[in-house]
Amino acid sequence: MTGSTAAPRPTALEAAGLLAGLSRGLAAAGTLEDAVELGLAAVRQLAAGDGAAVAERLDDPPGSLVVLGAVGPEARVQPAGAVLGPSSLAAAVLRGGPRVSANLDAEPEAAANPLRTRLARAGVMVPMRLGGGTGGVLTVSAAAVPWREPDATDRQLLAAAADQLGSAIVALRTRGQLLKRLDQIDALGRVAHALTGVEDARSTMEFVAGEGREVFLAQRAGVFLFDWAAGRTDCVAALGLPTAYVEAVGQRLLQTPSARTLARRIPIFHPDALREAEPALREAVRDAGFRSAALLPLVFGGETIGALGFYHDRPQPWPPDEQRVASAFADQAALAIGKSRLVDQIARGKREWQSAFDATAGGLAITDAGGRIVRGNLALARLAGLPVTALPGRELRGVLPAWPGGVPDPLAIAQAEGRAATALLEAGDRLHILTATPLPDRGLVVAFEDVTEVMRLEDRFRRVVQNAYDAIVITDADGRIGFANPAAAELFDLPVEALLRRPLDELVPDPGGAPPGPAAATVARRFESVVHQADGALRFTAVSSAPLGEADQVGGRVVVLRDVTAERVAADERRRSEARYRTLFASAPLAIFTLSAEGRFLSVNRAALALVGLAQPRAGLRLQEFLAPDEAARVEADLARTLGGESREFTLRFRRLDGAAREAALVTVAVDEVAAGRSVLAIARDITDDRVMRDRLIHSEKMAALGHLVSGVAHELNNPLAGIAALAQALMLEEPLDPGARRVLEAIREEAGRAGRTVTDLLTFGRQRPLQRGPTDLNAVLRDIFLVRPPGGAAFRLDLEPGLPEVDADADQLRQVIQNLLGNAEYAMRDGAARGRVATWSTPSAVGLAVEDEGTGIPPEALAHVFEPFFTTKGGDGSGLGLSISHGIVRAHGGEIRAQNRPEGGARVWFELPRPGAQ
Repeated sequence: MTGSTAAPRPTALEAAGLLAGLSRGLAAAGTLEDAVELGLAAVRQLAAGDGAAVAERLDDPPGSLVVLGAVGPEARVQPAGAVLGPSSLAAAVLRGGPRVSANLDAEPEAAANPLRTRLARAGVMVPMRLGGGTGGVLTVSAAAVPWREPDATDRQLLAAAADQLGSAIVALRTRGQLLKRLDQIDALGRVAHALTGVEDARSTMEFVAGEGREVFLAQRAGVFLFDWAAGRTDCVAALGLPTAYVEAVGQRLLQTPSARTLARRIPIFHPDALREAEPALREAVRDAGFRSAALLPLVFGGETIGALGFYHDRPQPWPPDEQRVASAFADQAALAIGKSRLVDQIARGKREWQSAFDATAGGLAITDAGGRIVRGNLALARLAGLPVTALPGRELRGVLPAWPGGVPDPLAIAQAEGRAATALLEAGDRLHILTATPLPDRGLVVAFEDVTEVMRLEDRFRRVVQNAYDAIVITDADGRIGFANPAAAELFDLPVEALLRRPLDELVPDPGGAPPGPAAATVARRFESVVHQADGALRFTAVSSAPLGEADQVGGRVVVLRDVTAERVAADERRRSEARYRTLFASAPLAIFTLSAEGRFLSVNRAALALVGLAQPRAGLRLQEFLAPDEAARVEADLARTLGGESREFTLRFRRLDGAAREAALVTVAVDEVAAGRSVLAIARDITDDRVMRDRLIHSEKMAALGHLVSGVAHELNNPLAGIAALAQALMLEEPLDPGARRVLEAIREEAGRAGRTVTDLLTFGRQRPLQRGPTDLNAVLRDIFLVRPPGGAAFRLDLEPGLPEVDADADQLRQVIQNLLGNAEYAMRDGAARGRVATWSTPSAVGLAVEDEGTGIPPEALAHVFEPFFTTKGGDGSGLGLSISHGIVRAHGGEIRAQNRPEGGARVWFELPRPGAQ
């Protein structure tokens, strides 16, 4: 066949030469890889193809093949190391014979694997005879166009080349297996030899991993030890294994079925590791890059202690004989590893024992049967005043400065009676307890414990107990007092001698009784009791009782009694004081509350809740939620100064939950609370109504004073103005007058009249005219006013309450008030486009009237001054007395008058008068 890039097909003579050269080359090939490379090059020339591939049959899984080598386009379709399954095209050729195809990818078997790389090409696939049967497939391919199908001669040539290549593969495979078996046997010998010279466990495991990797031609190896209790695997030797795989095995292997297989001492062989890997480890296996693996159980002492792993970067068959060799290798390795671990444990135990022996603070000596020192530690050397190396061989009695005298020899007692014996040894200013313990060989272990500080501490504790403020007594197992300090004698008002042997329960009864059961004697108890002194006085005591013996012993008890009579009296008084405080706090009419440093309410009384409009306390409530925006900084500064220790008095403006703006006066002091730290105690009083009443009083006094003033001024001005008007009138009657003079006199008369009207307003403002009270219907007054109002003014809508109750008032003066209000509303709506509203209403206590306009409203800064005399927003169009006079008239009737801006625009001025008969 001829492809687009291949050389022309050789002649018969050239083909014969190629086959001869292939035969010679295969005979000289040293490795399987060399033979495959020679065969692929030869068949490409022989068939004039672009690509070629050689695949060898696998025993596991049956019917599959592994690609030994591929060149050209075939390397893209079936790369070296790929496993071709039983349903592949190569497997079909292995079973059914040669296959010639104009497009190998169009063959039915090729289409069965949708994941395989696709490449349109023509080709020939022939079986390779390996020994007595077919054991592989040779493929030669070229571009599909142009394509010339090989004839019988071409096929014979390819079959001959395939047979030569197959024979070479068998020979090299057999040779390799023989050499491999020899290496394996040699490795088994080396491992067995390693058992005779066991090193430390880690070195042994690294040696086993390295030897196994070479024997089984693996690229990677590892030794894993199992911790079944913790469910974890430790990798103690890793050759070529990535860290991610080692960590995955450490965390997950013991949870997989493979671990249970290894626990039954069954080896695991994975010719295709990626396909056969456990789901929990599949991702780690894929990332590690190996394709074949063997896990061999390491069994020592009847238990699987771990696994030995070997890994190949290509799929690797594991024939039965090689599996047996691998298992034998693992058995030898397990023996070596187990033995080395035991040696390590023994060596470690010995080192730990030696370290503990030498580091013991007390003196230690091991003697033989004759009392001579076999081994001594540093503490004994210091006690003897000798170097530690000088101790062995010396007699123990001779190296110590003062051997116990006057008592039986503790060494002799220990040897004679086979039990531990003790004695007190004085060495200079130090005291030691000597303890001799017999050994099986009649030697002794002799320990010296320095008890000097213990004795001193005991003496110190004795003085502490004797001089303790609290009463301390010690009882025996029967509960009778065996020791009592002077404080106990004072508490019971009895001499110490009178307390000894008395049952403690009679003197200090336990109100709750001792816990039931035999364990009661070993339980610490705390309770309060009453002591009756000899003179009949009662003392309250806090009792702490604890056992003297160990938990499994029933002995005496140590009991500490503290006189808490004064504390009890103080606590009772404190409770009464707190109760009084709580009652005062809860029922006080003033708002009382505490604040944290952040302004959070810690406690509030009912008056404080009512102050801000709450019915129940609310978690997380803060003072800042109620403050006006411009008040927050000032109030926080005052609270900060309070927390700094300064008592403060200040006012604040706040807004209740219902939206009402209020003002309160506060007194604040700092208090220290156990839970909240330093906080602020505040007492608050709502002064909004007081401030309004005070402002009203001041305004009334100011208006009264101003009324007296303007009344006097009006009287003084009234007569001169009357004279000016009369003189101007008289001059106008004289004839003849020129027009200019007449106009001047008319102007004088008009201005004098205007000034007179102002004086009349001043007199009215001063309330010089007494009220002419009588039953007055505001609705009727309004109808009369609108009946005679001149046309052309602003329009008003009347919204009058039917059956409005009458009030006791001066109808003329109320008419003046209403006309003032209507005049101001007309001025605000002077553009003529707006209209106003006049309304009346009644309540159980008052009758009211309001005048509303749709003008521009009253400027906010002027709203508080509209009822002041001579204050006007009309410029030169008003005297500023209209609303002042109206205010005076309404107040003279005992009513109230107010002005406000409407939310929808314009102003609203209204007044209310008392309803007759209302309380």
